[in-house]
Amino acid sequence: MPDRLVIRTSAGSLTALSVKSGGKTYVSYRGRTFQIERAGRRRSGAHNESSGEARAPMPGQIVEVSVSEGEHVEAGARLMVLEAMKMQQPVLASVAGIVQRVAVEVGAQVAEGDLLVVVEDKS
Repeated sequence: MPDRLVIRTSAGSLTALSVKSGGKTYVSYRGRTFQIERAGRRRSGAHNESSGEARAPMPGQIVEVSVSEGEHVEAGARLMVLEAMKMQQPVLASVAGIVQRVAVEVGAQVAEGDLLVVVEDKS
């Protein structure tokens, strides 16, 4: 079950969800998933910003695919949704461009690091 994180600032309260899986900690905040590691470790993020690749941030099941190959998307557009540990994680485009490859379909089980979608940067 995910833990809810609440951060109170003078501007108001912010919330995020935290999940531990396989010795790693993931934090979901505003539609993005971050892997938290101790300083000095290499981060294996969900996105390769320069290539437009989106990879699974954690093991789970694809519950929605919102794009198809050849479709133009803007940076930040929702490409698909991954469900992991009863928590839905939207997968967002890191770049504006054309969807070159959708590597999974609804119902697919994915492992951490599996390729989900490739968007060719057209900026």
